[in-house]
Amino acid sequence: MNAELDRLTQPRRKLVQEVQRLSRLAGFRRQVLFAYGSRCAVTRAQLRLVDAAHILPVGAPGSVDHVCNGIALAPTYHRAYDNALIFLDENYVMRLNEQKVQSLEGEGLGEGLVKFKEPLGKIFLPPDPKQWPTLRLLKKANAVRQIMV
Repeated sequence: MNAELDRLTQPRRKLVQEVQRLSRLAGFRRQVLFAYGSRCAVTRAQLRLVDAAHILPVGAPGSVDHVCNGIALAPTYHRAYDNALIFLDENYVMRLNEQKVQSLEGEGLGEGLVKFKEPLGKIFLPPDPKQWPTLRLLKKANAVRQIMV
């Protein structure tokens, strides 16, 4: 197949791929962003750049597309959350995962951590406590990400 691709003259080649994705309810993003006032729970920024992140990852058993399993995060913090660089504890404090920090620093990739961690702390929560992340899902999410609190 590579020989065939090499013969193509287009500046950008199109590839046919088979993609498998877990489905999510369409309203999840809208519900989470509405609950958080379209503000990142960590930085409080709006700017239409805020994602609806799942507390318990989509593929984990027990994950639901409900606002209590969601948190509004700026894309960098969403990615850091999904990669377990940061985590939400049971007091709704966003914290650095020290194991990940040590790993990054050991690889010489710790540049920027000081600035990155400045906004971490008690998160901005929705006014309605029924829309807050549930403690059960927080505990499960931290266990799935292998975070020892």
